[in-house]
Amino acid sequence: MNTKKQLNDYKDYINYLPEVKAYISELEHQDLWWSTVGMVGKINNENIDSQLLVSIVDTQKEFQNLRDVMIEELIGRYLNQANSEIMLKAQTTIDILIRNLFERTADVGFLATDDDLIEFMANDDSSSTDEAFIDQRIKEYVAKYTVYDDILLIKPDGEVKAKLDKSNPVKQGFDPLIQAALTTNEDYIEVYRHSDLFPKKASSLIYAKKIQQITESGGTKNVGVLCLSFSFVDEMADIFNSLSSNNNYALMLLDDSDKIIASSNQKKHPIGKQTRKLADSSKPEKNGNHLSYSAKTTGYQGFYGLPWKGHAEVEITNAFDKGNDKKDLGVIIPKDSDLYLKDLEEVNLRVSTLLLTVILNGKIMSLKRDVKSFLPILDRFQIISLEIQEIFARFINHIHQVLIDTVQSKVAFSAALAIEVMDRNLYERANDCRWWALNSCFRKVLSEKNRAGTIGDKQTQRLTDILSYINSLYTVYTNIILYDSSGKILAVSNPSENELLGSIIPRPTDTSRCLALNDTQSYSVSDFHQTELYGNEYTYLYHAAVKDWENMDINVGGIALVFDSKPEFLAMLEETEPKYLNKAISKTTFSAFIDRKGFVISSSNPNIKTNDQLPIPNNILMAPNAENDTIAWEWNQNTYLLGYKVSKGYREYKNGDGYENDVIAIVCTGI
Repeated sequence: MNTKKQLNDYKDYINYLPEVKAYISELEHQDLWWSTVGMVGKINNENIDSQLLVSIVDTQKEFQNLRDVMIEELIGRYLNQANSEIMLKAQTTIDILIRNLFERTADVGFLATDDDLIEFMANDDSSSTDEAFIDQRIKEYVAKYTVYDDILLIKPDGEVKAKLDKSNPVKQGFDPLIQAALTTNEDYIEVYRHSDLFPKKASSLIYAKKIQQITESGGTKNVGVLCLSFSFVDEMADIFNSLSSNNNYALMLLDDSDKIIASSNQKKHPIGKQTRKLADSSKPEKNGNHLSYSAKTTGYQGFYGLPWKGHAEVEITNAFDKGNDKKDLGVIIPKDSDLYLKDLEEVNLRVSTLLLTVILNGKIMSLKRDVKSFLPILDRFQIISLEIQEIFARFINHIHQVLIDTVQSKVAFSAALAIEVMDRNLYERANDCRWWALNSCFRKVLSEKNRAGTIGDKQTQRLTDILSYINSLYTVYTNIILYDSSGKILAVSNPSENELLGSIIPRPTDTSRCLALNDTQSYSVSDFHQTELYGNEYTYLYHAAVKDWENMDINVGGIALVFDSKPEFLAMLEETEPKYLNKAISKTTFSAFIDRKGFVISSSNPNIKTNDQLPIPNNILMAPNAENDTIAWEWNQNTYLLGYKVSKGYREYKNGDGYENDVIAIVCTGI
């Protein structure tokens, strides 16, 4: 782009950048001196070759061009830093939510096929005992999946047959959602609006699916609708809190008409307010003294949810303010780095050389023609030359520092995002194992196995069918295993691993821990280890005890979930890594999950393998939970800006639920 035009585009930002204004003032002062001294020389030195004066003017133009390029570069770097920050916050707002809601689509699909719910809804003469049983089932479900604030079971005619929230006054629903769920060919219905099913809420995010009973002829009959009400307000508050390290940024969620449906600051940006539709979706837009940006989701495993957008807004002064919390890491960009602005330095050198040449030629010419009165003019030019070199050297160093600040912000934010995504994902795994362990068929069959010592082929097949169906909905597992009280494997979800049937599940210590769990809220997780259950790769296994059908104090077996850690963790790292315009810098960037001893759980760097131990400084390995910071790290004869965040859990996961397993996300970019 033409520099003059670029500068004209940037002029609105100069008033927000006092350091840039200071440089401009210094350089304009030197330019004025140049013009003044040149004019004096021209008036008082008729014997000087006119070409010398032309050279002075031409060199001044080179200086002015370099000045404009430098100003453009510095403002551009500040703007790039501001744009990156606001774009990342808006994008992350929607993408974290969509990741969470993707799990909900599996939940509603599985729960609507629960045998107990189907039987209850198909029975028109439910007893108080039946109702109490279903109430307990629903309570158990929400005790695990705490992202729901209510669950309704609704008859096809709209009669509400069961609900979690007893203060919800609804008895008969007329919401068209009910008929839509009964007649759709889609797997589920997702809506966000006011509903008479949840009348106390202004708007509800509802996942609905028809409940079907298999008839004697092998067909299906609609017996009701399951509605899950997602804790939307709580979830958005948690997301905003995670992304707002300071209060400078206003974060919002917008619907398809650009109205606010969630806001981090409802005083300034109230729910229902109509925002201005942005003209360009590819970059932030300046509106008065604010920058704004809206982002659609990038989707997760093909799921895009409702047509919402993440939106971020910030005052331009705050967008350019790196803040007092940005510590100086003492990093200097070396000349052989791809971050080093070699082109600017070369232009600076060319201008300095041209000016020096003009001065030397002028002195030689003055001495030859005995025009000594011009020598003071040239001496003044020499002083100007040195001052300009010093200003431009500071200018280039300042631009380099802005680059470092940008990278520093990106690696710190990306590390925080990576560990947030990991904690949220593994929270779901802890929920899954506990809920599936309560499946009535599992409990009945394993109770019989515990009493009789054996089960038949028909029962084994039933267990297998349920496990396979679960695994088809929850694809983050390579296998789901049911075992009895001796650790003997009774059924698996993965037919390619049927050879496991009848064998004892490995690592009896993990099995014993599971079988010793006291209640339905408890679960156990293996350490991150190499296991034959995962092709001799490293992973976590999530365990929960299966309770006796008649006595909840007796454990009759367990369920083990084999988490597909290799691709899942790698995807988390790659999706949350910082993106740079400079491809060479992107190539130096990698991220990893490590434990408190520096052992690698997963890495996006193909040269860093799982279970490698990285020489991470102790102050990071011993950092408190939730600490998020950056350091300069020397590794493999390279300097990296390393951002890190120590896990803090999500909701109750790792926060008082008895499970402790600190993980640290690190994100590194080479300097």
